[in-house]
Amino acid sequence: MNRTSGSNAGRRWTLPIVQNRRLELECLETLDELVALKEEWQALEQRTPEPFTYFQSFDWCISWCRAFLDGEAAADQRPSVYVLWDGGECLMIWPLMTRRVAGTVRAVVPLSAPMNQYAALLYDPARFDLTLGKRVFDGICSRSEGDAICLDHVPQTGLLARMIGGRGVSPLTEQQSSILDLTDIADWESHHRALPRKQRLQRNSRRNRLEKLGRLDYRVLTPADADYADQVDRCIAMKQDWLKGTGRLGRDLFDPRFAAFLRGLGQGAGPDEGCVYLHALTLDGVPIAMELGMRFRQDYYCFLGAIDLAYQQYSPGKVQMESAQRWAIESGIHRFDFLNDPSAYKSSWTNTSEPLTALYVPLTALGQVYCRQWMAGLRPRLRALYHGLRPAWRGRFRHVLDRLQGLVGRVGGSMSLVLCCIP
Repeated sequence: MNRTSGSNAGRRWTLPIVQNRRLELECLETLDELVALKEEWQALEQRTPEPFTYFQSFDWCISWCRAFLDGEAAADQRPSVYVLWDGGECLMIWPLMTRRVAGTVRAVVPLSAPMNQYAALLYDPARFDLTLGKRVFDGICSRSEGDAICLDHVPQTGLLARMIGGRGVSPLTEQQSSILDLTDIADWESHHRALPRKQRLQRNSRRNRLEKLGRLDYRVLTPADADYADQVDRCIAMKQDWLKGTGRLGRDLFDPRFAAFLRGLGQGAGPDEGCVYLHALTLDGVPIAMELGMRFRQDYYCFLGAIDLAYQQYSPGKVQMESAQRWAIESGIHRFDFLNDPSAYKSSWTNTSEPLTALYVPLTALGQVYCRQWMAGLRPRLRALYHGLRPAWRGRFRHVLDRLQGLVGRVGGSMSLVLCCIP
């Protein structure tokens, strides 16, 4: 892009001279500005050396903005996507947004939060380093209109964690993602044979029990398939039934815009840079377990899994997971990522993990209270208390919260602090 000073509509300021360079840091706040950045954005995706950056990709971010930043929603949240320029060269893109979280508190969070599964940034490793990253972060802190920068699920091995390390506060609870590393696995058969005997027998038994009920098949759909959109809706409906049945909230999954967002993914991605797949385990042609995931480079992210509760006793989700991992090995995937939900079942499906951290940096006095007393203090305690309840009690509690949410709205006053502590 032939970019000259003053040619972009975003808010713009100049950083102090770094190595005799005049660098501009720009904040983009409209969908049109973001769409115009497509060429530079996707080129920077290719140059970024770190994994775990799919949720900062152009396809993911633009699809989310188109679905969620329309109409009344734009009044409470807006993009704050920071772009670092060296003349006409794009050195860094950090997709953030500013959101009113409770009363007058404005938090700067990752764009698409809480749907994003990792917090990271895109950068050119040849021209953007830790020193420059810290300067950029200082510039954002000094000019942001938010009260705090709140980041969950930051990979500890990434540049972003080192840029912000030592600033702000973090909760005592640890975060991590669970991953099946496939780089040393030659093929599915050798992987299956290497499993403990008890585990192999359990997996075979689950599949055999389902096969006795009817014809068991496995499909992998892409957005190019005619019934893809309808099957995405089916997957979401199955997930909603499961959430209700187990007393979990997952409010964003009940938002009608969520389906539109998922259906829009994969339309603007290149080969292996954001392909979306919908896996379906079918019994006599009817899906009984589904999973929507994304491939980014050699990584596959298990984003949304669902089962038909009528077959819950047969563990169809585990049979589907086995088929998905076989597909991943045969497709050349290197990492099969279960993301950051701390579910105990993942231990039998993974062989490594990625340590994550949460970073909450106050920018105002109000932000100081929000970060220390709420984000790093009461919020994780309430989460742990809620997840420790039995499903029946969670269901009752969910019903009460749904009533409260209807009265105060998601961001309607201090009560929304309590509502937002449970995903």
